[in-house]
Amino acid sequence: MIVAVLAAVPLWAGDRSAGVFIFTAPDGTRRVINVPAVGPAPSPVPDGQAERRNQLWPAVQEAAKRHGLDPQLVDLVIRMESGYNPRAVSARGARGVMQLMPETAQLYGVRNIFDPLENLRAGVHYLRDLLQRFNSDLTLALAAYNAGPEAVTKHGGVPPFDETRSYVRSILGAYQGGGAPAHLAGGFGKAVVGRPVELVAEAGKAVIANVHHSGEAAVDRPLALR
Repeated sequence: MIVAVLAAVPLWAGDRSAGVFIFTAPDGTRRVINVPAVGPAPSPVPDGQAERRNQLWPAVQEAAKRHGLDPQLVDLVIRMESGYNPRAVSARGARGVMQLMPETAQLYGVRNIFDPLENLRAGVHYLRDLLQRFNSDLTLALAAYNAGPEAVTKHGGVPPFDETRSYVRSILGAYQGGGAPAHLAGGFGKAVVGRPVELVAEAGKAVIANVHHSGEAAVDRPLALR
């Protein structure tokens, strides 16, 4: 069993290891977000426009840190939404790098929806709010980003839309296995492949542990979240 004692290492917004990342809620509390496993191999997440992706990467990191998200997750959402095209417009009217609907952009104070920095910051804020709304359930937050939170609430889970289900599976699959090509500049790299985890108590401390299956040998190496 690989464990990490939370009190022993500093945790920052967006830290991820062993199939989890640490989400910092608006009130400053931190929550362990499990990255769900997916079934059959999903469709790959597009790489996006390399030059624009590299240019926006510092802003992705800044916005993700501000809202307690993993920048690699934000990167995958942008690649799925627009491929880093700031002028992208969907058939439903979503616009910009994070494909905000005009009413959502207005809600988050966006003046120019095609400004990639404004769009990015509002989109990351919106994704953070969806995680908060759906009790830190990453699957539901991603489904809500694609289909709208009302659709998730109405169906009591991921809506039965092929597009939404493919969207969620693709992002989660890439996020589990590392969806950022290493050849790009700006710190992109392949993420650690995770496996299911559980929270346990040990000597009065919170511990993250890989789910231990019968017959597996225990592993004593501490796992730091960084």
